[in-house]
Amino acid sequence: MLDNLYSKRDVIKYLKDRSIFPNKNRGQNFLCDRNIAYNIANIIPSDLSRGEYALEIGGGLGALSNMLYSIYNENLTIVEYDNALYNHLIEKFNNINIIHKDILTVDICSSSNKYDIYGNIPYNIASPIMEWLLEKSYDKWNYAVFMVQSDFAQRLIAKENTENYSSLTLFTNFMSSIKLEYNVSKDVFYPVPKVTSSIISIIPKKVDVNIIEVFKSVAKTLFHNRRKTIKNNFINSPYLNINKENIDEILRKSNIDDSIRGETLHIDKVIELSNIVSEYI
Repeated sequence: MLDNLYSKRDVIKYLKDRSIFPNKNRGQNFLCDRNIAYNIANIIPSDLSRGEYALEIGGGLGALSNMLYSIYNENLTIVEYDNALYNHLIEKFNNINIIHKDILTVDICSSSNKYDIYGNIPYNIASPIMEWLLEKSYDKWNYAVFMVQSDFAQRLIAKENTENYSSLTLFTNFMSSIKLEYNVSKDVFYPVPKVTSSIISIIPKKVDVNIIEVFKSVAKTLFHNRRKTIKNNFINSPYLNINKENIDEILRKSNIDDSIRGETLHIDKVIELSNIVSEYI
C-alpha cells in the first residue's frame, strides 16, 4: 500500500511526480488534513448504527479512503471517474472494489448490500448526486456523510421565506433529514478553492414511492417563477399536466391562498398539496 498523503507538500510532490493535474472543471480539490478525514469517517448520525458496507464517491488521492478502509476493510467500495486517480487508487488498495465510472451511472440497487455513503462532492454535480442518492438509490443506504460547498449546504437546510429556500430544499427534505455538522476551511485543500466547505450528514426517510415524482413536480412548479404567485405558477407549469379548471379546486382543498408565493410554504404543506395534486393527474 502506498504511503498516506496528508500534507500539502506531499500531495504537491506526488501529483508532480505522477504528472497528475487537478481538473478544475471536475472540482478536484484534494483534502490535506488527517484530522478532518478521520472526523468525516467517524460521523455517525444519532440513533443509527454503522453498517457493514461503505461506498465512497470519488476517492481522489485516498485521504478519506484511508480512514474508511481502517473501518470497513474489504467491505469498502470506491467509485472514481478520473483515469489517473483510479490508477492511483488501484495501486494503493489491492483488496477492495474500485469502480472506474461516473457515480451517476452506478446502480447500487442491483447490489444485495446496503451502504454507508461518503464523499467530497464537487459543486457542479452536487444536485445530480443528491438525486442519485435520494431517488435512484432509494432504500439502499443507511446514511450519508458528504463534504459540499457551504452555499450548497445552506440551500439544503434552508427554511421557508428565505433566499436559499428552493425546490431542491423541498425535495431533499422530503426524502431525507439533513444536518450541517461543521464548516471546513478552504486552506486544508490543494489546490485551495475559493470557498469554504461544509460537512453534512443525511439520514433517509421512508416515503410513499408513488408520490415522489408528483412531489418533485409540485416543488419545481412552486419555484417555476419565484416571484409569481402559486396559482400563476400552476397555470404556467411545464412540470404538471393539470386541467386549468382544476387548479382553484386543488388550492382550495389544500387550504392555500392562491395569491401567495411558493417560497412561503412549509414542507408539510407541500406534501399535503402533492397528495391532493396526485388525484388530478
